[in-house]
Amino acid sequence: NGSVQDLLHALRGSLPAELAERLRTGAAPDEASALRRLATGIAAMDALLGGGFPRGRVTEITGPLSSGRTSLALALLAAATRAGEIAAVVDAADAFDPASAAAAGVDLSRVLWARPPRPREALRCAERLLEARGFGVVVLDSDLSIEARAPGERSASIWMRMSRSATASGTALVLVAPSMRAGPFAALSLEARATRVHFATRPDWLEGLDARVVPLRNRLGGSGESVALQWKVAW
Repeated sequence: NGSVQDLLHALRGSLPAELAERLRTGAAPDEASALRRLATGIAAMDALLGGGFPRGRVTEITGPLSSGRTSLALALLAAATRAGEIAAVVDAADAFDPASAAAAGVDLSRVLWARPPRPREALRCAERLLEARGFGVVVLDSDLSIEARAPGERSASIWMRMSRSATASGTALVLVAPSMRAGPFAALSLEARATRVHFATRPDWLEGLDARVVPLRNRLGGSGESVALQWKVAW
């Protein structure tokens, strides 16, 4: 808890005054007319989701490695920070690459990057960030099982609490993981599936991939059943 507060204090100190005040007060930009969605900037994706990722809800992006799930999360972060939002990445997978994020268009000056050492700390960190309010999106990235919990505590109770925190804060909580974790407490569950991998001149140099994003659960509306996306790796 203390380390999260230290991160928030450091972030406030590095932000322009109006953004720092937003974190202090918990106000979202243009709160009186706040949108209920965070657009990705990808027209087909936003149409599929009815305008973008839902604020105040839990969204899951699942899929194996090299399926495009991280690229989709970076697209959301890029669009959110470009729109003036403050974002946070809880990097339990130790996979966040600032250079790749910047190449994808993410404004790193608007991103708090937390690297908790264990799954339970990752959940606690994400929950504290939601409670801080003022964030447009919190991305929780974990290739590990984040079901680690106190003895007697059920997974359902964890995700019920996380869902309530997201709703109270109005923040989009996005879980990036190999498989579904939040169960019925996720309002939106997306699965990324690689359909073709492109390599450069050397066979071990990934150049890009074609992927399809399929909604496994969508309680909030949208159009279409899936969307095809193309991602390029920035070297």
